Amino acid sequence: MDRPVLIVDGANLFLRSWAAYPTMSSHGYQMGGCVGFMKTLGRILTEIQPKKVYIAWEGGGSRRRRKLYPEYKLGRKAPKLNRFYGEDIPESEENKKHQLITLLGMMKFTPACQVYASDCEGDDIIAFLCNGPFKKDNKIIVSSDKDMYQLLNETTKIYSLHKKSIIDADDIFEEFRIKTHNFALAKALCGDAGDNIPGIKGIGFKTAAKKFPILGNDSQVLLQELIDFCHAHSADSTIYRRIVENQYDLKRNWKLVYLDGGMLSNDQVSKVQYSIDTFTPHFDRIGLIKALVKEGIKEFDVEAFLYAFRCVDGL
Repeated sequence: MDRPVLIVDGANLFLRSWAAYPTMSSHGYQMGGCVGFMKTLGRILTEIQPKKVYIAWEGGGSRRRRKLYPEYKLGRKAPKLNRFYGEDIPESEENKKHQLITLLGMMKFTPACQVYASDCEGDDIIAFLCNGPFKKDNKIIVSSDKDMYQLLNETTKIYSLHKKSIIDADDIFEEFRIKTHNFALAKALCGDAGDNIPGIKGIGFKTAAKKFPILGNDSQVLLQELIDFCHAHSADSTIYRRIVENQYDLKRNWKLVYLDGGMLSNDQVSKVQYSIDTFTPHFDRIGLIKALVKEGIKEFDVEAFLYAFRCVDGL
């Protein structure tokens, strides 16, 4: 089988590392987000042996989603990374932002292509990569975010950071009794408390699978098809009536959670595509060592980390 393309959910991996790796620099501040990110990525590279590596970063959050629903991710707006990309912004005093900007700089010395566009989400970039440039390639997404489940298909799997193993569409169906091509619709019903998206009262994934067994069918269920079903059976269940009464919210939710890259503007798509087209895999061992020394990060095995990238084509 052809070696896969590795697509890393950068923000997801960084935040998990930031919380899990209490690494103190010689300057007296935490740098676990950087160290944990690189250690975890190196381990995954060694295990999977991908032919290409792409890291999708948040770009300040989706302006289009916030316009659609102002409460979306209220209070969770992702930090902009303009300084890394050449625009002058004030230096952040928050440790998390400092680590993130530092990590972005360090990864420039590796054969990983970092992909970023302002005012969009990393999820949308990942969806674009999966449905566009690498649609026909075998792909593995590195993430612990359930939003990614809807992208699973014959050529796309997920390396779950939570389970530390690869999962596929069959695994998701086994757990939820919902096919991955219907997962976005199920999530629109259930909502997402973490993203401040209210679901239909009384519906979780188990209830969704029980009330709508068609979500487990091989064919994709259309949103209007589900609403029409609830209209026809509204006398049979309170759940069905609630969906009919809140169909506007359900339609809004579906637009918020569905991932196909369509939330990206033409300019954002062009920037992502340009990053891919112009990237040449390369090492800069000395540059990475200098960056680590500058940040006071000791006892990090640079040689082992860079050696993990030996699988990348084009080196």
